[in-house]
Amino acid sequence: MTTSNVLRVVAIALTALTLVGQRDAAADKTNVEEFYGTGFRAVSGVVAVNETLSDCGDADASSNVILQTTTGSVTYTGILEGTGQLLTKTLINRCVPSQPHNTFRVLDSFESLTVDGRTGGAVVEIVGHGRAPVTGVNINESTVRIVCGTGELKGVHAEGTLTTSIGPGVDVRAMQVWVHFGHNHDVGFDFLCEALDGN
Repeated sequence: MTTSNVLRVVAIALTALTLVGQRDAAADKTNVEEFYGTGFRAVSGVVAVNETLSDCGDADASSNVILQTTTGSVTYTGILEGTGQLLTKTLINRCVPSQPHNTFRVLDSFESLTVDGRTGGAVVEIVGHGRAPVTGVNINESTVRIVCGTGELKGVHAEGTLTTSIGPGVDVRAMQVWVHFGHNHDVGFDFLCEALDGN
């Protein structure tokens, strides 16, 4: 057998090996239901604890970097319905005092969350960034996803966006979410739902 024939055989064998065990893409489309909806997120009983990480290396006492841990209650209305507990980690950078900004991750945990008429436990993750253009005003833009579910929400896949406007007399947290039921989506966060009832 010539070298070119050996290389052809090896290439065909490698191609065949990469295809063995791959899922049929059409299999994920079987009985998949997709829903779109909007809703709101409200928080209450919020307690924040600040840890100073840096003084920004200057003499200005108002400039710093802090890690803020926030706990409290959260209520969703709209396509997602339920009341749960929130845990937020926010990294706030005030090294330029007139331009404070932040990044954050929120985990909203629900013993019971209803998504388009189906109910179960769930953990919702919100990741985003925010800014405070003037004192007392916060503007945040985030992504939202359900990272795990129990009961009728086992295997649910939901992603969307959340915009937040907080200021004097204003606290609006609007979301839009795309929800899929019926396909095998695993983002690897099922361990977050282990402590929820019904799991």
